[in-house]
Amino acid sequence: MLVQVIRLPLQSDWGNQLVTICFTYFKSLTLANLAASLYSIRRQNLTDVESIVVVDNDTLDSIQDIQAVIDQQAFPIPVQLFSFKHGDILRKQSWSTNVTVRLAKTPWVFYTRADYLLAFDIVEKFIALVKERPTWNGFITSNGIFLSNSVEDCEQTGWRQAGPIVLRGVEYDYTSIDSGVWMARRDAFESVGGFVEDLSAWGHAQTLFQWKMFKAGVEFLRIPEVLFWHPFHGAERDIDQAHKDLAKLGGFDLHEMWARYHGVSPYAGLR
Repeated sequence: MLVQVIRLPLQSDWGNQLVTICFTYFKSLTLANLAASLYSIRRQNLTDVESIVVVDNDTLDSIQDIQAVIDQQAFPIPVQLFSFKHGDILRKQSWSTNVTVRLAKTPWVFYTRADYLLAFDIVEKFIALVKERPTWNGFITSNGIFLSNSVEDCEQTGWRQAGPIVLRGVEYDYTSIDSGVWMARRDAFESVGGFVEDLSAWGHAQTLFQWKMFKAGVEFLRIPEVLFWHPFHGAERDIDQAHKDLAKLGGFDLHEMWARYHGVSPYAGLR
């Protein structure tokens, strides 16, 4: 059962509040990552999705190769590819997230990346929460699983099914860190300035962004199902240590922030 801080009438006022799927593809990923992730988007119910915005953040792949992977999916809605071959090592994931969301024109954005594999009903479930809450200014995510394996391994072991995944006898659980897959109002994103691009390490900018949204009064909802998976794509930081460092440097009470989510806070040990 979802924890709701604000109780609003459950009535439909969706109107023309369509969604843009904002999608980033960046260095350290491969065309195999891109193809698998786009496949999981193609299987969504796209009825309420106006378009998909794909940003290529300085990958070594050609625009033609990226476009060919997109075309293979034959999406029934427009897909716009924006390729930035800037060569700037400071323009990392925070930069491409801001660029992608700001290219959207719809009231709501569903954000994901080429290093995530989505359950086939995640978009529909996120939108359903919004349809039940007219004039809502919320932030939605769900649980996920980290898969320290290749896309090929993920596909062979049934990454599309919900629930923890066991590979080579090890269970991989991605529910203990914050989410890189989320849905929010575009103007709420802008109101807090999006991601801070100076925080380039994975997890820092993402945590700070969600903290700013929380402090701005945005209601957080998490669907307590596993609805996305993160496959391996290169060297990894210790994300828990990254969050502790952020809390220490910025004084952010992450425990308070995540207490508003359903279920056990992943930051219960932080003070």
